Formats: sequence, structure tokens, C-alpha cells
Amino acid sequence: MNPSWRRVIVALAVAWPAAACEPILGPSRVDSNWRVVDTPHFSLNVRPGSFAEQNAATLGEVLEDQYAYTARVLEFSYAGRVSMFLYNSAADADMGSDHSGSAYPDTEAVRATCVPPLDGSLFGLLSHESNHVIQQNGLGRPATYFVLEGLPSAVLSERYHSRGKTFLYSWTASHDAQIPPLSNLIDDDKWSSHDQQIAYNASASFLAYLLEVNGPSRLKQLLPVNSKDFARKFEEVYSSSLEEAERAWRAFCAGHR
Repeated sequence: MNPSWRRVIVALAVAWPAAACEPILGPSRVDSNWRVVDTPHFSLNVRPGSFAEQNAATLGEVLEDQYAYTARVLEFSYAGRVSMFLYNSAADADMGSDHSGSAYPDTEAVRATCVPPLDGSLFGLLSHESNHVIQQNGLGRPATYFVLEGLPSAVLSERYHSRGKTFLYSWTASHDAQIPPLSNLIDDDKWSSHDQQIAYNASASFLAYLLEVNGPSRLKQLLPVNSKDFARKFEEVYSSSLEEAERAWRAFCAGHR
């Protein structure tokens, strides 16, 4: 498959925050050396004879499960298809590591490395990137890095791996001292100054907690809210300050060591 990538007017890049795995412009060129394995909601573009092709059936099952789980947990519908371009290596994908991915919601596509082993780390990567496409086409693009990067991992299905909320709660408990105050994490001007693994996991853990305790309707009201207004809107929506909710979240996660 060789889709026609639609470019977005460059001026839009100023209006939206750009994140490492969420570039606003799609790839400029996709080569033709692909085989396509279709599932109900995904087109898996794989290199002939590759690890991805050999395991396409399993990858398709994992992604279909994630597709249904995301829509169910966040209570929205999305009727699109996601084109997954699964590369043999970082060099093949022109990415920084063999565990890398980029989502392109505007063109409903993902490019990611797909290397052994066939485990939760790989499933989590592909599910996270596909969630960017599914969530943004179904709900709109979040206005903060905190939600933009946290929400895709906050709703990872645990049917085929353990990289979902169970992992996030345990991780939060063991890294509590390293997690900056949420008032810093919601600030887009400070987001890039934090250790990105800490920032991604902490935001995902907190959002997973909000979903578990209060469901999706309140959380979805925060998606279009920018950094400046986030704390005020949070208190309006949850009848609790962000600081109070943070203390409750950290205490909740402490019980999941």
C-alpha cells in the first residue's frame, strides 16, 4: 500500500503542541516495498518476510482488542481505519531506536519499528501509537502534552500484556519521589524539561486513575483545556483541586506496590 499522505498547512504547527511521537506533519514519502495484512480496523503494512509479517495475525489481534477497548473505556465511536507501517529496524524506519513510533492522526497512520521479541513492550508501543490516531479522530486533539501523551497509555488494554494501568500504578508507587508535582507536568512550557519517561508514565497513571474512579465523561471535558486554564477547569469539573486529587492518586498507587 502506498497511501497519498496529505500535508497539513504549516501554520497549524504553531497552533498545536508538537510532541516527539506526535508530529503534526505526516511522513513525506513511503516506499513501495510492503505487503498488506488487513484486519477489520487496521491495515498492517509489513516488509516481505519480516518479523512483522510472520506475526501479523497476533499483532492484528492485539490491535483490534486495543481499538475496541479504547472506544469502550472512553465511551466514543470511531469508524476509521488505521494504517500501521511496521519497519524492520530503527535504520529502516529512520528513527532513533528499535523501540520507536510516530502517530499521524491527520492521515490515520502510524509508523513504528517492529522487532523481536513479541512481547508486552512491543504490544504497548504499537497500542500507544494507534491510540493517538483512534483517540484524536474520535475525541479531538488534547491541548496539553500532559493529556496528549498520557491518555494513549492510560487506556492500554491488559488482555495481551501487562503494560496498562496495573503497571502504571505499581510504577507510580515505586517512583513516587521522582515524579514532579502535577502542576508542573500540566505546564506545556515545563514539559520538555522533565525526564520524558517519568512525564509519560506519571501523566498516564494519573489519567488512568481518574478514569477508574470517575469514568470518562469528566475527563473528556479536560481535553480542549490548555495549560493556563487546566487547574481551574479541573477543580470545576471534579469539585476538587488538582493538588487534592494528586494526593489521592499517590495514596491510591501506594497500595499497588
